[in-house]
Amino acid sequence: MSEEYVVRADTTGPADFSGTAFSHLDVRWLVNEERNGASLMGVGQTIYPGGGGTHEIHSHPNAEEVVIVQSGHGRHLVGDTWHNIGPGDVVFIPRNTAHAAESVGEEDMVIYWMLGGVGSFEAAGYKKE
Repeated sequence: MSEEYVVRADTTGPADFSGTAFSHLDVRWLVNEERNGASLMGVGQTIYPGGGGTHEIHSHPNAEEVVIVQSGHGRHLVGDTWHNIGPGDVVFIPRNTAHAAESVGEEDMVIYWMLGGVGSFEAAGYKKE
């Protein structure tokens, strides 16, 4: 563990999610147990490519999630409802709630996400719906 208290997303390399549902997305861990010693929070950035970048329907049994849209536009499924999202929008996803996201339009969609109560992706759990 290092003591990185200030992390720039644009200088952080993408996580290696080869062979997973994330393999086509640019996912960057900014705050987690490994990088900063965080045990109750995980924060990252994901870039969805323009033209329909998607992430499958899934849930996290051990964590709530918050998504903040920095740029671009998309849709976010929470439970049974799709919501149009754009810059400045904040999406709350309760624990054990099915959710998914996709970009719309040609511009990349850049989001920041936070997993509450856990410090790693593994601790949050990942259940494909």
